[in-house]
Amino acid sequence: MFRVIKFCWRALNFIRDLVMNFFFLIFIVLVISLFNLTSNTKKSSVNLAADKGALLLNLDGYLADNRDEAFGWQQALRELNTTERTPLQISTFDVVYAISLAKDDDSIRGLVLDLNYFSGGDLPAMNYIGKAIKEFKTSEKPVIAFANNYSQAQYFLASFADQIYLNPIGQVSIQGLAQENLYYKDLLDKLAITPHIFRVGTYKSAVEPFLRNEMSPEAKANMSQWLNGMWESYMQIVSTNRHISKETLLPSAKQYLSELKALKGDSTAYSKQRQLVTDLVTQLDLDKKLTALFGKNAEGEVNMVDFSTYLSGFEDRMASSMGQNKIAVVNVEGAIIDGESAEGEVGGDSIARLLRKAYDDETVKAVILRVNSPGGSAFASELIRQEVENLQKTGKPVVVSMGAMAASGGYWISATSDYIIADKNTLTGSIGIFAMLPTFENTIKKIGVNVDGVATTDLADTSVFSPLSKNTQDIYQLEIEHGYDQFLSLVSKGRQMPKNAVDTIAQGQVWLGKDAFKHNLVDELGDFDRAVEKAGELVNLHRDPVIEDFSVEWMIEEDSSLVGKLFRDLRQSGQALMTQWLDLPKPLQQVKQQLHQLDKLNDPKGQYLYCLNCGSVK
Repeated sequence: MFRVIKFCWRALNFIRDLVMNFFFLIFIVLVISLFNLTSNTKKSSVNLAADKGALLLNLDGYLADNRDEAFGWQQALRELNTTERTPLQISTFDVVYAISLAKDDDSIRGLVLDLNYFSGGDLPAMNYIGKAIKEFKTSEKPVIAFANNYSQAQYFLASFADQIYLNPIGQVSIQGLAQENLYYKDLLDKLAITPHIFRVGTYKSAVEPFLRNEMSPEAKANMSQWLNGMWESYMQIVSTNRHISKETLLPSAKQYLSELKALKGDSTAYSKQRQLVTDLVTQLDLDKKLTALFGKNAEGEVNMVDFSTYLSGFEDRMASSMGQNKIAVVNVEGAIIDGESAEGEVGGDSIARLLRKAYDDETVKAVILRVNSPGGSAFASELIRQEVENLQKTGKPVVVSMGAMAASGGYWISATSDYIIADKNTLTGSIGIFAMLPTFENTIKKIGVNVDGVATTDLADTSVFSPLSKNTQDIYQLEIEHGYDQFLSLVSKGRQMPKNAVDTIAQGQVWLGKDAFKHNLVDELGDFDRAVEKAGELVNLHRDPVIEDFSVEWMIEEDSSLVGKLFRDLRQSGQALMTQWLDLPKPLQQVKQQLHQLDKLNDPKGQYLYCLNCGSVK
């Protein structure tokens, strides 16, 4: 009896400690979140420690259009857990803004890229930063890049620098691009799940993982086309930046092996031999070089200021403009879902509300729809496109600026705009539509469960535990075919092309921006800056006198509720903690990421404009 009581007492103590620690953790989260909120509202001038020093681009994370709302929390996590670095979501536009300010800042004498913890970004985003670095170099200020090792993404950014330094035991890993998908047909067969798929388009491969065990020849040919084009662009940009041939940048596998053998497997020496780096230096030697250029600060360290600290001394680019002639920017980044925006996804209702805000604002003269999305809900995509059309009816031109991808639903919302500008490496097109409805009638039988019931009509007899009737299947297919026809009609109207010509280049096929331009799916190849210029041109097209100066305003939804902000930050912080503490092996992370696509299938009509093959390229 005593042992039982003792055991129960220990169990109660354990539960008490667990509960107290849990609530203590919540308290800490709330305190830091509150501090983060209040600190973000303060705008103070930063006394630059790097007076006559360098701007440090310490890109410890990955690039995205949007900045991370939980940025302060991620910084706190990094301080609490020094053994693991939490990658930050870094806004490409913040980085470019910092570089552009530093170019004309007399207190900044150079630019230093710390790429050790840069985990990557899409090619259009990195090239946009590269363009800003090139502009910075016109000020005749040096640009220096360093890392212990260079991945392909890290080296792409480094190639824009004047000098590239590598650790004496490091290497430059340039191998090519690859993308792979997971396929679940055998798994579904084992679980006796019936995936009812309704689709249109020869190349509409978004649902192939549930129908096949491998990529179809059509999907593989399409992916090879745009992936090879993207790799050719990578090689062209980097070889031009480094003034070396493409063959030197990445020899054939046979030549690579032969030359590496001659160096007895010394990949560091091989990187130097191929002129990929300026020199090999230890951290101490690098500090000496940087100190010689930029001096030391009060702490005796190299005189540099990191870009986030530097930006805090200037007006936030996202701040509301008081100008009377605005170009509004509405950012559509992530999968398009029905309803409100969520973490990593954009809600049709949320974006429609921002477009309506631009519609109601008389000082907004034009709108840039910044699209970086593989699509998603057909219903939500159409809600967004309707608001685009409303803006056009008031005489406010809408220019689409495509980022890494504007495919399927991302192209749907773009198709009828006044002007479309894409990067040459944008993934776009994927004009097709599908619906998917799995049923589990055979699955439950395997565990000894059967289903039966009564329905007033044949149409009402639809359940995930019963097979779909032939009539129901035919109805789904007819609705999908109608959706595809509607997609063709929208593109035909927006691009002023015959519908049969659109159908020829549609069929769900994915195009690189440079190929989409050839097929008249976009009007021009360019970046966000060109979209701003074009929006101004369209406003002034029939205006006399013309408007000389426009201010750019990023449209964002303001959460006026302090409690709402705190709990949003708490949720994001909890997700970050779980990601760190329950770290999955990389193969399992890949499975989780691809299965997460199912979470985005919330269209009220069950119809999707989604490009699964437009995922991350590595």
